[in-house]
Amino acid sequence: MQLKVHGTIFSPWVRRLMVLIEEKGLSFEHVNVVPLGDPDPDYLKISPLGKVPLLEVDGRYLPDSLAASVFLDSAVPSPRFFPEDGWQRAWMLWLCDFIGAGVFSKVEAPLFIQRFINPNMLGFDPDPVIVQDALDKLPYHFDYLESQLPEAGPFMMGVEICLVDLTAGSVFINMLHAGEPVDAKQWPKLAAYIDRLLARPSFQNRLSVERQAVGDRSPAFAD
Repeated sequence: MQLKVHGTIFSPWVRRLMVLIEEKGLSFEHVNVVPLGDPDPDYLKISPLGKVPLLEVDGRYLPDSLAASVFLDSAVPSPRFFPEDGWQRAWMLWLCDFIGAGVFSKVEAPLFIQRFINPNMLGFDPDPVIVQDALDKLPYHFDYLESQLPEAGPFMMGVEICLVDLTAGSVFINMLHAGEPVDAKQWPKLAAYIDRLLARPSFQNRLSVERQAVGDRSPAFAD
């Protein structure tokens, strides 16, 4: 099975897909696609919404991160990243949605764009109003994730790693790029959880690639 991941390495959803592929013990080719400005008409032919990532599998295209993850978990069933129990699987998908629609959309993306993309890629100063709005919304979202982490078990759903863990790790890397790590005093379980995730070889590989790309322009890699 020949896999290509189309997208930018700094997208949490591209990163999640790459981490999943590595956790499955598979290899892939990266095709850089940066979703800024008007989409490339040729890319729209295979990703009609212009979204990244797009997973290419032996010449076929899946233009959505979750759809690609579902496919890979079925095609390569070990290790599993979707719980077999129906309620557990549904709850995991809810937590993925909370991280995506909540943490990513309301907190991470505004901070990442204003503090990392704008100054480093576009030459713009951060908008302090947008930054403050995201920071104001941060505690609500972090409080909820802190409440969902079990007292025992290294992962969000307990002892087994699953897609929500890859989602959290991928989104929180961009929080590091935005200079906003989790405050371990206020959210000790969440901070320890993110540290455990990012210590995994799959995430370390992604961080190494990103370090090579941006170096100390990112607070994540500042000495």
